[in-house]
Amino acid sequence: MPLGKFHKKFPFLNIEETIEFYSVFEGHPFLDFIKLDDDLFTCIQKNIIQRISELKAYFVFDENASFQKDSESILMRLAIGDRKSYTVYKKENISQVRGRAIYKSLFEKNIIIKEKSREKPLREFQGQLIKKSLRNYTIQDKIHFVNNFTRFWFNFIAPAIKNSLHKDELLQNITNNIESFISLSFEELSNKLLIRNYKEENIINHGSYWDKNIEIDLLIEEKNGTIIAGEAKWKKHKVCKNILNKLQTKCQKANLDADYFALFSKSGFSKELQTKNDKTVLLFELKDFEELY
Repeated sequence: MPLGKFHKKFPFLNIEETIEFYSVFEGHPFLDFIKLDDDLFTCIQKNIIQRISELKAYFVFDENASFQKDSESILMRLAIGDRKSYTVYKKENISQVRGRAIYKSLFEKNIIIKEKSREKPLREFQGQLIKKSLRNYTIQDKIHFVNNFTRFWFNFIAPAIKNSLHKDELLQNITNNIESFISLSFEELSNKLLIRNYKEENIINHGSYWDKNIEIDLLIEEKNGTIIAGEAKWKKHKVCKNILNKLQTKCQKANLDADYFALFSKSGFSKELQTKNDKTVLLFELKDFEELY
């Protein structure tokens, strides 16, 4: 569901609240019938934690108990890990053949989608020698959940059920980690805002970028060769120049010749960044996300 459609359902939320609630409730099976008229944590308790027994039925993917268990393990690892496709089931001690079968099933059921890696192969030509330490290196795609609520469920609720956590322990875990959880949604919305600003028809590639050394939140490549690299920060403090410096360093390490550097911040920017007279640096604050309405 687009952010604008979500906002139409709950127009009384300000932009910060809209992003927070969207990050948790977008894709909730009862979204048309619930009220999000309280603070985020109260709404999570009323509409998720107190309804766990009802909601569990929406996350049964297979009648085979063993296949269902492994599917849940993979989805929990995807929700809390780096989302790289192969490392997920290796960490869960699931065979590659079984892991691929589970992925195939979850893709077909529209639970997850794939983001292709843009990393260039280590070998530019057949027979090229590379360092011994890199010979077993595999370029990996990343996996995304189709909606935010499913990611929330497997990030917080499913592990709590698996580990028999008390309600207070579950709430504490959500409190401690909700900011980093929302960060990924904010990153994805930042990508959509960049696409809106640069027009999708002019773009040949967008999304995050990762390779064996670094990760960049956002990287857009236009048909005319322009490259925009970006970082999105859902933090309670202002973004400072050191974030820009780190982004520029990442681009250098990845041999990316970026033309523009886009920074997205929940809490605004330092005076140094705001007064920086550099047309290659693009600053986006919360109010800019209202364009997505």
